[in-house]
Amino acid sequence: MQFLKKNYEKVILGVVVLATLGLVAFLPVLVSHEKQKLNDLESKVTDHNPKRLDPLDLSKEDDFIKRSRTSIALNLDKPHKLFNPVRWQLKNNAPYRNPAGEELDKLQVVKISPLYEVYSLESVNATEGLPTHYGIGITHQAAASVQQRTHPKITYVALNQTTNNFTVVEGGNDENTPVTLKLTDTGERVTITKEKPFQRPEGYTADMIYQPTSKTYNGVRKTDTGTINVANELYKIIDITQSEVVLLQLSNQKTQIKEYNPTNLPPQ
Repeated sequence: MQFLKKNYEKVILGVVVLATLGLVAFLPVLVSHEKQKLNDLESKVTDHNPKRLDPLDLSKEDDFIKRSRTSIALNLDKPHKLFNPVRWQLKNNAPYRNPAGEELDKLQVVKISPLYEVYSLESVNATEGLPTHYGIGITHQAAASVQQRTHPKITYVALNQTTNNFTVVEGGNDENTPVTLKLTDTGERVTITKEKPFQRPEGYTADMIYQPTSKTYNGVRKTDTGTINVANELYKIIDITQSEVVLLQLSNQKTQIKEYNPTNLPPQ
């Protein structure tokens, strides 16, 4: 016992040294064992049978895509009242609905017809020793002048010469040979003959009727200087397209649009 008291530090140190030597001696065995476990894990075939995932629910995304493909048109025309308010007034101390301005609803567009820009072959002048000249007529049916609507303006032009919005790119030496024109504004190539001109829309005329009085306005144009009288209210045509007539109410400078819908026309 006295020995331990005097040499306990050495005893403890010896125990630690012995434990360390034992651990060092056992370490190769431990490493070999862990290495064997790793090898076994690598060589072992693991048979997994995982649960299949549920199909993705993309219904919300599909609905969103469908909605994005649908165009939305905001129509603030009648019967909406935001820009078409109903006029209420007092009469004999009682409110009544003033129908002023609603008579235009009874004006119907019954027909819209196109007006054409016409390119025609009028003549071919072939002189020996000189370039062949082609007489190309241009008629503007939408022109303000009656003369320009019915009589073509003839321009005499040689091959590959550009003037009046066209160039003659192909042609023969007689009027029986087709002539090919290249239009300057569109780059389109068109072929014309003596019997078959080329035409394209450049405006429209409209036929309208005011149902209460059966008053008709036939062949009206946006170039007309006259006015349309609807229930003592004067309107001027400022534009015509293939689907609508645009009117200007002279009393208040308000624009009114009359749509052309052949399926909704009343019987004549």
